[in-house]
Amino acid sequence: MEYITAISSTFWITCILGSASIFTILWGLDALTHKKLVEVDLTDKELQTHRQILVASFLMEISLVLVFWFGYAMLPFFISFFIVRTVHEFIDELHFHVKRCTPYESYLHLGMWMSVLVKTSALVMWGFGSRYNGFVELPVFYYCWMAIVLAVMSFISYKEWYR
Repeated sequence: MEYITAISSTFWITCILGSASIFTILWGLDALTHKKLVEVDLTDKELQTHRQILVASFLMEISLVLVFWFGYAMLPFFISFFIVRTVHEFIDELHFHVKRCTPYESYLHLGMWMSVLVKTSALVMWGFGSRYNGFVELPVFYYCWMAIVLAVMSFISYKEWYR
């Protein structure tokens, strides 16, 4: 734990927001692909799976935010939501995408899941390792960046939910 607390909060937030930004850009491109496919090849079952991923991801992110106040008490919730999200991602990829996806969409998914796992890992290490030590002292720039990423992610989530 000492190693984690020794790492600066600007490193953690840059890693988190950088990977979240990459994920959001790739997810936006993937959502545009879904928009084209929704009338042709996206089934209700696949859309259901996407919604389950959205719900589990939202709950997982909320559990990581609550680490700030409740610390390790949030660990069982985080683990549960992470497992549910990961299982549904596997279902989505292996059941729906393997047969249908173009190389372009497959690379989007690869980048999305790698970047979201980097973000999640950094949040877990910083959150559970030091309860986000230094978060409240960050420069305003990071809060603006965070607001932009959250706004774009919320917009994409809304669009994906109602496809």
